[in-house]
Amino acid sequence: SSDLKLFRRSTRMVELTPEGLAFTEDARNIVTIAEHARMRFSHPDDYPVQELSIGCSNYAELYLLTDVLHELSVSHPNLHPRFHVVPHEQLFHLLETGAAEVIFDIRENGKTKEALTFQELCLSSLVCVCRSGYLPSGKENLSLSELKDKKLIFCNPLTLSPDLARFQWKLAAEKRPADIHFCNSPETAALLANAGFGIAILPELFLPPGSSMQTFRLAEAPSLSVGLFYHANFENALLKEFIQNTRRCFSDMES
Repeated sequence: SSDLKLFRRSTRMVELTPEGLAFTEDARNIVTIAEHARMRFSHPDDYPVQELSIGCSNYAELYLLTDVLHELSVSHPNLHPRFHVVPHEQLFHLLETGAAEVIFDIRENGKTKEALTFQELCLSSLVCVCRSGYLPSGKENLSLSELKDKKLIFCNPLTLSPDLARFQWKLAAEKRPADIHFCNSPETAALLANAGFGIAILPELFLPPGSSMQTFRLAEAPSLSVGLFYHANFENALLKEFIQNTRRCFSDMES
C-alpha cells in the first residue's frame, strides 16, 4: 500500500515502524539472493553451491543442529546453510515467501498450519535455572507456589510461541515489575540467571551446554513439542536428507 510507512520520523530521531521491522528480513533476503546470483554468474564453471535455508526464533535452537549440519557438510562439500532468526510470529512468513525451506521451533497447542507438515523431534520440559547456590540444593522439582516470592527472568513474549508466552504471563501476574526481568533471547535469560539476578524459566532443550547452573524441573508446566515445519509437497532432496538426519540425531540424543 502507498500509505504504508516503514519509518517514523521526529525532529530528534528516525525509527522503524512495526511494518518496517517486519520488512527488514525481506530486504536482507533480497540483497542476499541478488549477491549470490551475481557471484554465480561471475563463476559459471564452478561446482554449483547447494543452499539450505533454515528459520528459527532464537540462536539457542540453532546450536542443537550442529551435528546434523556437520553430517551434511561431509556428504555435501558445497553446502551453504543460511539461517534466519526472527520472532516466533514471523517464522511462517519465511516459509510463505520461500525465504526458508524449513523451520525449527516449538509447535503451538498441537496445531500445524494448512499445507505444512510438522515433524516432532522431541518433547522439552520447562525448567527453572539459577546461579549455583541461589536456591537450596537437594531437590529436583519446584512448584509454582515456590516461585511466588522469587525474582523471575523471562524471554520476550514476542519471541515465544503463544502457549509459552501465556504461561509466562500467568507466572508474572502477581509480581512487582521490579521482580521480573524480560530478555530478548534464551541466551540472555540464562546469562542473567547465572549472574544471580533471579530464576530463568526456559525450555530444557535450550539451556547452554555444559552449564554449571542449578536446574529444577517446573511442576505444573506444559511440555513443549519441538520439531520441524516444512511444506507438505516439497521436492528438495537436500531438505529430505536434512529432515531424516535431524530425526535420527534427536532420536540418538533421547536414547
